[in-house]
Amino acid sequence: MSAKWMTAMAVACALAVTAHAKPPTQSADAALAAKMVGTWINPPDSADYEGVPSREIYYADGTYLYYEYEDKACQKLVSSTASRWYVSEGALFTDFPEGNRLKDQIISLQGKKVVLRSAEDNLTYHRIKSSGCPTELPAPTARR
Repeated sequence: MSAKWMTAMAVACALAVTAHAKPPTQSADAALAAKMVGTWINPPDSADYEGVPSREIYYADGTYLYYEYEDKACQKLVSSTASRWYVSEGALFTDFPEGNRLKDQIISLQGKKVVLRSAEDNLTYHRIKSSGCPTELPAPTARR
Protein backbone atom coordinates (compact mmCIF):
# COMPACT_ATOMS: atom_id res chain seq x y z
CA MET A 1 0.00 0.00 0.00
CA SER A 2 1.17 3.48 -0.78
CA ALA A 3 1.73 6.13 1.86
CA LYS A 4 -0.86 8.36 0.16
CA TRP A 5 -3.49 5.62 0.32
CA MET A 6 -2.77 4.93 4.01
CA THR A 7 -2.97 8.66 4.79
CA ALA A 8 -6.28 8.92 2.94
CA MET A 9 -7.68 5.96 4.88
CA ALA A 10 -6.55 7.45 8.20
CA VAL A 11 -8.23 10.77 7.36
CA ALA A 12 -11.44 8.98 6.30
CA CYS A 13 -11.50 6.98 9.54
CA ALA A 14 -10.92 10.11 11.61
CA LEU A 15 -13.76 11.90 9.83
CA ALA A 16 -16.11 8.95 10.35
CA VAL A 17 -15.33 8.82 14.07
CA THR A 18 -15.82 12.58 14.39
CA ALA A 19 -19.19 12.40 12.62
CA HIS A 20 -20.47 9.81 15.12
CA ALA A 21 -18.95 11.32 18.26
CA LYS A 22 -21.19 12.45 21.10
CA PRO A 23 -22.15 16.13 21.10
CA PRO A 24 -19.91 18.34 23.21
CA THR A 25 -20.64 18.52 26.93
CA GLN A 26 -21.51 22.21 26.57
CA SER A 27 -24.55 21.49 24.38
CA ALA A 28 -25.71 18.72 26.75
CA ASP A 29 -25.31 21.14 29.68
CA ALA A 30 -27.23 23.83 27.79
CA ALA A 31 -30.09 21.38 27.18
CA LEU A 32 -30.20 20.44 30.87
CA ALA A 33 -30.11 24.11 31.90
CA ALA A 34 -33.00 24.92 29.55
CA LYS A 35 -35.06 22.14 31.15
CA MET A 36 -34.25 23.44 34.66
CA VAL A 37 -35.76 26.86 33.96
CA GLY A 38 -39.02 27.20 35.86
CA THR A 39 -40.51 26.66 39.31
CA TRP A 40 -39.83 23.47 41.24
CA ILE A 41 -41.29 22.24 44.53
CA ASN A 42 -39.86 19.88 47.14
CA PRO A 43 -42.53 17.16 47.39
CA PRO A 44 -43.18 15.27 50.64
CA ASP A 45 -41.87 12.02 49.15
CA SER A 46 -38.43 13.49 48.43
CA ALA A 47 -35.57 12.22 50.63
CA ASP A 48 -34.71 15.77 51.74
CA TYR A 49 -38.25 16.92 52.59
CA GLU A 50 -38.34 18.37 56.11
CA GLY A 51 -42.06 19.15 56.43
CA VAL A 52 -41.62 22.74 55.26
CA PRO A 53 -43.34 23.83 52.03
CA SER A 54 -40.87 25.44 49.64
CA ARG A 55 -40.35 26.32 46.02
CA GLU A 56 -37.33 27.06 43.90
CA ILE A 57 -37.30 29.21 40.77
CA TYR A 58 -34.56 28.86 38.16
CA TYR A 59 -34.49 31.75 35.68
CA ALA A 60 -32.85 31.54 32.25
CA ASP A 61 -30.51 34.42 33.17
CA GLY A 62 -28.88 32.30 35.91
CA THR A 63 -30.83 33.81 38.82
CA TYR A 64 -32.11 31.37 41.45
CA LEU A 65 -34.75 32.18 44.08
CA TYR A 66 -35.68 29.93 47.01
CA TYR A 67 -38.84 30.50 49.07
CA GLU A 68 -39.81 28.73 52.30
CA TYR A 69 -43.34 28.99 53.70
CA GLU A 70 -45.03 28.55 57.05
CA ASP A 71 -48.28 27.27 55.56
CA LYS A 72 -49.11 24.66 52.91
CA ALA A 73 -50.95 27.24 50.81
CA CYS A 74 -47.63 29.10 50.42
CA GLN A 75 -49.12 32.39 51.64
CA LYS A 76 -46.94 33.04 54.73
CA LEU A 77 -43.35 33.47 53.63
CA VAL A 78 -40.79 32.50 56.28
CA SER A 79 -37.59 33.12 54.32
CA SER A 80 -36.20 33.63 50.86
CA THR A 81 -32.76 33.40 49.30
CA ALA A 82 -31.42 34.72 46.02
CA SER A 83 -28.36 33.27 44.32
CA ARG A 84 -26.93 32.22 40.95
CA TRP A 85 -27.11 28.83 39.22
CA TYR A 86 -25.62 27.05 36.23
CA VAL A 87 -25.13 23.55 34.81
CA SER A 88 -21.64 22.22 34.10
CA GLU A 89 -20.58 18.67 33.20
CA GLY A 90 -24.04 17.34 34.06
CA ALA A 91 -24.14 18.92 37.51
CA LEU A 92 -26.31 21.71 38.90
CA PHE A 93 -24.31 24.38 40.75
CA THR A 94 -25.79 27.02 43.04
CA ASP A 95 -23.53 29.90 44.12
CA PHE A 96 -24.69 31.88 47.15
CA PRO A 97 -23.69 35.53 47.80
CA GLU A 98 -21.74 34.62 50.96
CA GLY A 99 -19.47 32.36 48.90
CA ASN A 100 -21.01 28.93 49.51
CA ARG A 101 -21.49 26.64 46.51
CA LEU A 102 -23.76 23.63 46.23
CA LYS A 103 -23.18 20.93 43.63
CA ASP A 104 -25.82 18.37 42.73
CA GLN A 105 -25.32 15.77 40.03
CA ILE A 106 -28.32 15.62 37.70
CA ILE A 107 -29.24 11.92 37.70
CA SER A 108 -32.29 12.36 35.46
CA LEU A 109 -34.42 15.20 34.16
CA GLN A 110 -37.54 13.86 32.50
CA GLY A 111 -40.68 15.90 31.99
CA LYS A 112 -41.67 17.48 35.30
CA LYS A 113 -39.28 15.55 37.56
CA VAL A 114 -35.59 16.05 38.24
CA VAL A 115 -33.58 13.59 40.32
CA LEU A 116 -30.43 15.01 41.92
CA ARG A 117 -27.58 13.63 44.03
CA SER A 118 -25.86 15.98 46.47
CA ALA A 119 -22.07 16.07 46.18
CA GLU A 120 -21.97 17.18 49.81
CA ASP A 121 -23.65 14.18 51.45
CA ASN A 122 -24.44 11.84 48.51
CA LEU A 123 -28.20 12.10 49.23
CA THR A 124 -30.40 11.40 46.20
CA TYR A 125 -33.57 13.51 46.15
CA HIS A 126 -36.03 14.95 43.64
CA ARG A 127 -38.06 17.99 42.71
CA ILE A 128 -41.33 18.36 40.80
CA LYS A 129 -41.90 21.17 38.31
CA SER A 130 -44.98 23.10 39.37
CA SER A 131 -46.16 26.66 39.15
CA GLY A 132 -48.19 26.57 42.33
CA CYS A 133 -48.66 25.47 45.87
CA PRO A 134 -49.42 23.61 48.03
CA THR A 135 -46.41 21.35 47.94
CA GLU A 136 -48.41 18.28 48.91
CA LEU A 137 -48.72 15.54 46.33
CA PRO A 138 -52.19 14.76 45.04
CA ALA A 139 -53.87 11.78 46.68
CA PRO A 140 -53.31 8.56 44.74
CA THR A 141 -56.29 7.41 42.73
CA ALA A 142 -57.84 4.08 43.72
CA ARG A 143 -57.28 1.20 41.31
CA ARG A 144 -60.23 -0.91 40.30
